[in-house]
Amino acid sequence: MSGAHPAFWFIAGALCTAAAMLIAAPLLRPLRTMAGARRTAVAFAAALLLVSAAAVSLYHFWGAPSLLGAAPAHAAADAGTAVGSVESATLKLAQRLASGGGSPADWELLAQSYDYLGRSADSLAARQKAAEQGAMPGKEIPAAQTNPIESLPHDAAAAAPLLAQAEQFRLARDYGKSLEAFRAAMALDASNGDAWANYADTAAMANGGKLAGPPAQYLQQALRLDASHPKALWLQASLLIEEHRYAEALREWQQLQRLLPVDSPDARIVAGNIAEAQQLADADLASADSGAAPVARTAVARLIGEIDLAPALRVRAASGMTLFVFAKSSASPGPPLAVLRTQVDRWPVRFELNDSQAMLADRKLSKFSSVIVEARLSKTGQPLAQKGDLQGVSAAVNPGAAAPVRVLIDAVVGEAGG
Repeated sequence: MSGAHPAFWFIAGALCTAAAMLIAAPLLRPLRTMAGARRTAVAFAAALLLVSAAAVSLYHFWGAPSLLGAAPAHAAADAGTAVGSVESATLKLAQRLASGGGSPADWELLAQSYDYLGRSADSLAARQKAAEQGAMPGKEIPAAQTNPIESLPHDAAAAAPLLAQAEQFRLARDYGKSLEAFRAAMALDASNGDAWANYADTAAMANGGKLAGPPAQYLQQALRLDASHPKALWLQASLLIEEHRYAEALREWQQLQRLLPVDSPDARIVAGNIAEAQQLADADLASADSGAAPVARTAVARLIGEIDLAPALRVRAASGMTLFVFAKSSASPGPPLAVLRTQVDRWPVRFELNDSQAMLADRKLSKFSSVIVEARLSKTGQPLAQKGDLQGVSAAVNPGAAAPVRVLIDAVVGEAGG
C-alpha cells in the first residue's frame, strides 16, 4: 500500500467519511441526556471505523491503487516517443543540410518539421534558406544542390501510421490536417517516392488545384527518388501545362505513355494529353519562327482528374458495377455537358471529359465557365440514378483551367446525405 497514488487515499477517505455520516445521521438528532450524547458519539466512531475497515479490505481484495495515474503516464510516454522520433529525424536532417547545401525541397521539409515541433524561428530560417537555394518550380534541381538519397531520413515503420492518417484526412477533404500528417511523416521517412507524390497532390488540392510552389518542390523529390514514378510524372506534366511550358510537358506525357499498358484507360487519357501538348508546342514554335509575339490562346475546354471511393463504401462496391462520370453546368439545369461510362478495376480512377463526349451539339464544356463533375457507381448500369447507387460530386470548376479535378464517391443514393 505504500506505493498507492495519493488520489487513491483522498478518494477512499472521502467515500468513508460520506458513508459514515450517512449511517450516523439519524443518531445526531438533539438528545436530552448526556448518556444519549455518549451513545451517539460511540455509534458515530464505530460506524466510521467499520466503513473504513471495509473499504480498505475490499480495495486490497479487488483494487489496484498502482493503476491510478498509470494511463496518463503511458499516454504521455507514447506522445513523448512520437515527438522524440520527429525531433531526432529533424536534428539529423538539419545536421545533413548544414554540412552540404541541400535542395529547396530539403529545406522546406526541415521548415515543416520545425513547424510540427512548434519552433517558428527555426522554421522561418529554413524557409529563407530554401528561397536562397531557389530552383524554379518544375525545373530539375541541379545535382550540386542535392544530397545522396542514402542520407535521407528513412524510418518507414514510424512514418506509416502518419501516412495512413494523411490519406484518411485527404479522402475526408480535410487538407490542412492531411498536410500536417504528411509533414510529420516526411520528417521521419523522406525516401518514399509514393508519399512525396501524394504529398504534392494534397498540397495542390489545398492550393486551389495549383501545382506551382511547394507542390512542385515535393514533385521534384518524388522524381529524384524515382524518375519513372507514374503519378509524379502525371502531376509534373500538368504543372508544365499550368506554366505554359508545352514542349517540356509533351516530353513528360510521352515518358509516362511508355510506362502504361497500351489499352489501359490511363493510356487513352495520356494520348489525348499528348495531342493537346503537341498542338500547343507547335503553336509556340511557329510564333518563335515568325518572330511574332506569342499568340494568346484560349484554354482547351476539358476536365481531367481523379475519382476515388471512400473507404467506408468499398464493401458496397461490387465487381461489375458501372462508373458514370458527368460534367454538368453549375448554374444551368439540363442534360450533362459530357458523359463518360467505364468499368472500374481499381481505385483511384483517372478520367477526362471534353467536347467530344457532349450529348447535345449546343451544350458542350467549351460553352460553360463553371461546371461540376458528378461520379456515380451504378448497380444496374443505367445512367439514371437508382437507390443504392454510390455517388460523389466535385466543387464547381472552370473547364478551361489546367488544374486536375478530384471527386470522392462518399454518398449512397436514397440514404441520408445521398
